[in-house]
Amino acid sequence: MMKRLLKTEKWANLPMRPGFGSFMHPTEEKLTLIKQLGVDDIILNMYRNNLIDTNFDSLPLPGDHQWEYKDLVMLRNIVENTGIRLLALENMPFSFYDKIMVGQPGREEQLKHVQETVYNMGSAGIPVLGYGWTPTGVWRSSTTYKIRGGAQSMSVNLEDFKTAPLSHGRVFSEDEMWDYYHYFLEGVLGVAEEAGVTLALHPNDPPVPSLAGVPQLFRSFKAYRKAMDMIKSENHGLQYCLGNFSAMGEDINSVTEYFAKEDKLVYIHFQTVSNSLAKGNTTLNEIFVDMPGYYDPVSVLKKLKEVGFSGMIMPGHVPKMIGDKSWEERGRSFTIGYIKGIMAALNCEG
Repeated sequence: MMKRLLKTEKWANLPMRPGFGSFMHPTEEKLTLIKQLGVDDIILNMYRNNLIDTNFDSLPLPGDHQWEYKDLVMLRNIVENTGIRLLALENMPFSFYDKIMVGQPGREEQLKHVQETVYNMGSAGIPVLGYGWTPTGVWRSSTTYKIRGGAQSMSVNLEDFKTAPLSHGRVFSEDEMWDYYHYFLEGVLGVAEEAGVTLALHPNDPPVPSLAGVPQLFRSFKAYRKAMDMIKSENHGLQYCLGNFSAMGEDINSVTEYFAKEDKLVYIHFQTVSNSLAKGNTTLNEIFVDMPGYYDPVSVLKKLKEVGFSGMIMPGHVPKMIGDKSWEERGRSFTIGYIKGIMAALNCEG
């Protein structure tokens, strides 16, 4: 059985390092900015709203049911021709696996297409697929919540979601949702191992028990342990989103140490929030990484260095600053500089 591509020469002996993500189109402007900031790794986020983005041919990866080998090769080369490594693709479109997530008719056909997508990624030399298990999608109360200097951030008020209609026409149980997830893993992990692709699971966002009648399975450290233990594989790990694990109310350093020992930290979304949603809290908002929040960024990066993490750390969600375009390039550049400064200081400590 093939070892995952992260262990091959291309990705071997790389240190813990900053990277960029959260964009779909690898335009010349974005890639040039990334190189100017001294960053060599990116992740492309293929999230799209299938009700809006119906012109699949205009997307960097066309297709409404799977990604094809030839398109994946061309996308990787667009990135690598600028001297940047393409570590992962995040977020298959919902149309690839929405029936799988809720056990609807047609899931068998979707599973075949997901298997083909994973195999094509490995053949094309893209080593990681970041995926979410969120049939209801990501929910927010606002994306214009004002923080320092009028910067706009994302916020959640759980009171806003209490009267939401059922998203899939009925209420689902935890057990059946776990069964659907097991069906997915059982069908895909073997292909991922054969193809040399690592799957990286993102938490539910927000990490609450249920939304619109659908249990949000991946809302706790305990749930993640269950997911990783359900079918043991070297090719399954965490899309380790510090913002969501903070919202869960988990101890970040303890979670980091546990999953580092299990070799499950694939890459990291470096972001933080004002507070957790634990202990009766119903509101939170995302903040700049240098603002007082749920965790201490210096402590977290120090812990990652201590446990020997050698992957990529990218800005996750960032506040939108004045002059920012749709990618929040100023907010992301600020976060990259902050990460690089802390890492430089830690390296000086030895």
